[in-house]
Amino acid sequence: MEYVDGQLVERKVGEYLHSRLQCLIALALGLRERERRFRVFTELRVRVNEEPRYRIPDICVKALPHQVTPILTQPDLAIEIVSPDDEVPEMLAKIGDYLAAGIPHVWVVDPYKRTLVEADQAGIRRPASRLLATPLVGEIDFALLFQQLDEPAE
Repeated sequence: MEYVDGQLVERKVGEYLHSRLQCLIALALGLRERERRFRVFTELRVRVNEEPRYRIPDICVKALPHQVTPILTQPDLAIEIVSPDDEVPEMLAKIGDYLAAGIPHVWVVDPYKRTLVEADQAGIRRPASRLLATPLVGEIDFALLFQQLDEPAE
């Protein structure tokens, strides 16, 4: 559950492709943690304002050093993976909350349509390629991650 405007809001629960892609992204980022000096978190509560309002990104990244607290504030990257039940207005509200909280980079990844959206203070856009990057994490090739989603579960 997320806490928004004084109410608990049910999160959409991911299915197979959502869960699998979440693991693949976390693994790809996790291999870079030590070298690039950050930590990767899955489904960690993030405080997005003082009301208080909490969101739970599927994945987030925080540069080192950082203070270890039960609830993260201002990660450097928030990643949302689209679930079949997600609706555009809800996703836009989440992106808005992340950006208003000072999170510099937000990625929205759809494992069903194989699309990417990136957002920052300059706006929301669809990238021209399957590569997304931030100065902290470097480039992530989503074409390769989407290919891994198609590998047989033998």
